[in-house]
Amino acid sequence: MSIDPPPELKSLFETALNEFEKRAGTNLAQHQIINKLVDCKSADSVIDVIQEQAQAFCSFRGDGGKLMTWLKRTVNVLYTLSTSDVLCESVSLPFPPAKALFAGIAVLLGAIKDISSSYDALIDLFESFESFLRRLDIYTKIPSTTAMTEIIVKILIELLSTISLAVQQAKQGRLSEPPSFSDKSISNTMRCRETWEEAHGRE
Repeated sequence: MSIDPPPELKSLFETALNEFEKRAGTNLAQHQIINKLVDCKSADSVIDVIQEQAQAFCSFRGDGGKLMTWLKRTVNVLYTLSTSDVLCESVSLPFPPAKALFAGIAVLLGAIKDISSSYDALIDLFESFESFLRRLDIYTKIPSTTAMTEIIVKILIELLSTISLAVQQAKQGRLSEPPSFSDKSISNTMRCRETWEEAHGRE
């Protein structure tokens, strides 16, 4: 069943897309990679699409693909979240927020000009993404609510904003350190947990 989000949520998502275009110079809604991602039916197929933008990173430093390892972990966690009842592609937005994040990651990888100076920062970014998203895993195992879905979407919007900042840095020549998440993201996560606990009782 499709969830019709409130005007505020649609506005926030559209603002995030416009912000991405302003910072990164890329319109995600019209980017060709979105069409490829829409056809993806598994996390592995999403990774295949993103890796097309990341060939230069695959064997850099001969570290066995450390960056790609963290990228795959990030995609797997986000894909699991996007296909769960709490999000499940059912939010009636221009296109699923998770797809916007996948596309944003691909744009970021394609924007890196100096791999050697940006490599460690990228690893840190994807490691923090994976760690942050994994905290939300509990919400894939409990009954979904409209309020919970709205909060999760807002968190994904915050992550998209972080990616747009990283693309902006990369296009300026060097991703020296990964942009950090705002305190608002952590606050929203805690509110999500509290919403569920109030509805189902604290254990």
